[in-house]
Amino acid sequence: MPEIKVGLAQTNPVVGDYENNAAVIHSVMAQAHSEGLDLIVFGELALNGYPLGDLSYRKDVIETGERTLEDLIAKSAAFPALTIVLGHAALSAAGRPGIQSSDAIATNSASVFSEGKLIGRYDKQRLPNYDVFDDWRNFVPGSNELIFEVAGTKCAIAICEDIWDQDSARGEKLKGLGVELVIVPNGSPYTREKSVQRRAAAKAFAQGISLAYVNLAGGQDELVFDGDSFLLDSTGKEIVTAGLNPGLYSKFNTAEIEGDSYVQLFDVLVIGLRDYLQKTGQRKVVLGLSGGIDSALCAAIAKEAVGSENVTGVLLPSRYSSDHSLSDARQLAQNLGIDHRTIEIDAAHKAFESSLALSDLAQENIQARIRAVILMGISNSEGHLLVSTGNKSEVAVGYSTMYGDAAGGFAPIKDVYKTDVWKLAETYNQIRGFDAIPSNSITKPPSAELRPGQLDQDLLPDYELLDSILALLIEGRHTASEIVAQGFDAQTVAKIDGMVRASEWKRSQGAIGTKTTSIAFGRGRRVPLTTRFGEL
Repeated sequence: MPEIKVGLAQTNPVVGDYENNAAVIHSVMAQAHSEGLDLIVFGELALNGYPLGDLSYRKDVIETGERTLEDLIAKSAAFPALTIVLGHAALSAAGRPGIQSSDAIATNSASVFSEGKLIGRYDKQRLPNYDVFDDWRNFVPGSNELIFEVAGTKCAIAICEDIWDQDSARGEKLKGLGVELVIVPNGSPYTREKSVQRRAAAKAFAQGISLAYVNLAGGQDELVFDGDSFLLDSTGKEIVTAGLNPGLYSKFNTAEIEGDSYVQLFDVLVIGLRDYLQKTGQRKVVLGLSGGIDSALCAAIAKEAVGSENVTGVLLPSRYSSDHSLSDARQLAQNLGIDHRTIEIDAAHKAFESSLALSDLAQENIQARIRAVILMGISNSEGHLLVSTGNKSEVAVGYSTMYGDAAGGFAPIKDVYKTDVWKLAETYNQIRGFDAIPSNSITKPPSAELRPGQLDQDLLPDYELLDSILALLIEGRHTASEIVAQGFDAQTVAKIDGMVRASEWKRSQGAIGTKTTSIAFGRGRRVPLTTRFGEL
């Protein structure tokens, strides 16, 4: 590693909140100077917030950011011998290239400055256009190289996707130009495999050069930026490892990297809900408590996100609700220390029955919709965000009632399969040191309790089997016939594939929820509602 003291500055920006974002950046600059660092690196678009979406088309938005950047550059004069690399959006001077048809007017950039002066600006070259990323839609690609020296070390910049192109010879080219340190600002959202993937991409790009990979931290809508910044020496050894939270990381660290930790996954789900609430100006959560595992896990996430005093659980028993459902829900509320209340729905259910001739399916759905009306009434009256408690397995196959249990403003476990819900519940109990989520909620057969003796497995296969098939259909993008060729029952696969396709309209109206897998429903998977392809 060259003789340069590098700080990895993980911040949690709010999109468009230039005043707050700049204040945090300035504070970190001061801290870095006090620690005697030579260089600090911030994440991708750390000044503006990421992703900007179509706000990047707004000239006033970009110009406000540029003025804020100029102010930070001027303030850097107070920190001699400190160089700052800061991600931001900038108006494109060159205009769009002929290959790009877009309304883009700005570049996704990183500016380098020190002692009150701008050293140079680098514009992101590789603009992703897959999964949740719309950079090719929102930004003009760059083509410039920016090489500069800090403390006698020759440095260059690559932004996020720039290092993921494994066919690129750019790393080798930079090495040939004498570059000793590649600086990589990132807006890289969490998935359970991402930590390992980041390091593989960084080592493949570095080509024997030291590399500083700096990510954002915190939640932004359905994304959670999980920090995980790191500094590699020229041999690929990791000499600084950052955590999940915002902060300035610069000390030697040999922490083991956890590629698939349920503790980390739970923390990410907490951050997703917490930051969505904070950044949208909300403080309180309401959710229905059924005594089942999904609502129990969501209640635990909410308690950790905003505190017990800001969570209200509502028991909404019908004529079909079992005694253990009520007792499990009450025990959960007591264990978590959250407010809970019980509102019977049978009178409302009978009123609908007396007014309408309802089919069996409508009889079931009307109960879920009565519950949603009550929960939304509390939400409106008391200023609580209604949390939807559906998991990815249910969302995938449409095992929910529109305008019923699917109703809500945020769905914390929308991208968590049912089999992982159980594991997360067990992990939470281990963290708390007792069965905060009652053991009966974990072990009993899942049921919506909308008719006598109903169980999820009346309609669905065992969740282990269901989730295996869904993962192949969704994340694996396999066709039904390809899955059958792997040994799965053809009739079961066809049924699940049909349910996934038939439920696309439901997902298009569902609440957003924290992304945890490589392909999450919503922005990460865009499928027409109307299609007749034989296999998808």
